[in-house]
Amino acid sequence: MTSTFLRLAIGGAVLLLALGARPAAAQGVQASVPTPLTYEAAVDLATSRNLGVEAVRRQRAIRDASIRAARQFQNPDFSFEWSQDTPHQVFSVAVPIEIGGRRGRRIDLATEERTLAEIDVQVELRAVRHEVRQAFYSLIAADERVRLANEVLDIARRLHDAAQARFDAGAVPRLEVLQADLGVTRAETDLDLARSIRAAAQASLGAILNLPPQQALVLSGSLADRRSVVAYEQALAVATTSNTDLVGLDRQIAVEERRVEMLRAERLPTPVFSVSGLFDSPDFSSAASAGVGMTLPLFSRNQGEIAQSVATTSAIRGRRDATRRAVENDVFGTVAKIDAERRQVEAYEQQLVPTATNLESLAEESYRAGRTSVLGVLDAQRSLRDLSREALQAALDLQLSLADLEELLGTPLP
Repeated sequence: MTSTFLRLAIGGAVLLLALGARPAAAQGVQASVPTPLTYEAAVDLATSRNLGVEAVRRQRAIRDASIRAARQFQNPDFSFEWSQDTPHQVFSVAVPIEIGGRRGRRIDLATEERTLAEIDVQVELRAVRHEVRQAFYSLIAADERVRLANEVLDIARRLHDAAQARFDAGAVPRLEVLQADLGVTRAETDLDLARSIRAAAQASLGAILNLPPQQALVLSGSLADRRSVVAYEQALAVATTSNTDLVGLDRQIAVEERRVEMLRAERLPTPVFSVSGLFDSPDFSSAASAGVGMTLPLFSRNQGEIAQSVATTSAIRGRRDATRRAVENDVFGTVAKIDAERRQVEAYEQQLVPTATNLESLAEESYRAGRTSVLGVLDAQRSLRDLSREALQAALDLQLSLADLEELLGTPLP
């Protein structure tokens, strides 16, 4: 009776352990499933984790340090002399005093130069958004290629089964079975290639998001998302005010203007007030004196530096005019390209691919009924495969063109 009780106890313990382990295993499976990543979440993740953006952001500290340096006052000059001659001890203090707003001009210049660091961050963010959009929708396109390759493989296998059934019935020669086998083999090869392309696309997006290459990514979205319709006039207005190249050139012009103001303020001499004391003199116990000195700007008045800054400003204005003209043409060409690609995508989605799908289905039914040869079905399958791939590439090209337009505008599309 005791042994029976022990067997029951051990069996119950094993059963409890098994039941307790199942939820844990199920939880482990659920934890391993990655959360679907949306495009907006990918952009936010890249903005906060991208190493290139982080490196550029750290350059702000350099500009902040320049402002701190500009705010510093000039140090006073202390001196002490001791000798055997009279007077034996001489102590003096000289304090330079900046006048004419020189310190304020210097601070204004350093503050204006700090805006260049902000422009650098915006330029890097623009590039990262462009890369995220390209990589995100390229990965979605890779997923679609895998799905399409699976569908083509299923169609090829159905045709193979139909050919094998007709061959077994003596209705067709073995040649048609071999041709169907060839279609299955090609479909399997295309599926392997599509999976490899998908792995490469995932690695590209992971690099932008600062994720390890083994990190699994599941995306939420489709190539039909975020197809904003932007008119040329609207796009040009946004690019004129938000394009980072134009904004950066505007800030460089402002920096040179501040530099000229500082150089002109430096023309004023800096007076140096001094106080001296004489000690341990045999003629008199101690004595004090005061004075002021300055360097007169007779020959050097920053003429060369001012001329150089003015010439630099003129050159930057010329570059800005050229950049603006290039932006106008690039925006016009990109908007026109997007319109053409959108019409092409609509033609594939609404007419070409559905028609090819119907033709393939009709050809397969006709083959099963014995009214056509296997070559006709293979040709219909090839047409459907090619049109589906072209439609997928057209949708991806539209997303890439939208990424180019977004980069030109310097701001995310609505």
